[in-house]
Amino acid sequence: MNSAPSYVMNDDSNRLTPVAKIRSLEDGNLMVTVGEFRSIVGSHHLVQEKIIRLTSYWLKAHGPDDNNPL
Repeated sequence: MNSAPSYVMNDDSNRLTPVAKIRSLEDGNLMVTVGEFRSIVGSHHLVQEKIIRLTSYWLKAHGPDDNNPL
């Protein structure tokens, strides 16, 4: 499945960040993706913390002066 990237405003930095995507896998795990960062979790209660962590990684990787294309 290919789709155009979606962005939301990050309240802490006033920057656009990618929307988190959650996909159910065949084995029952969940794949969480934020931009180019992805991780797999085993339960729904772990998703929110993983989104926070992946968003943090994305913000660090793209630096404070990076211009995000829309």
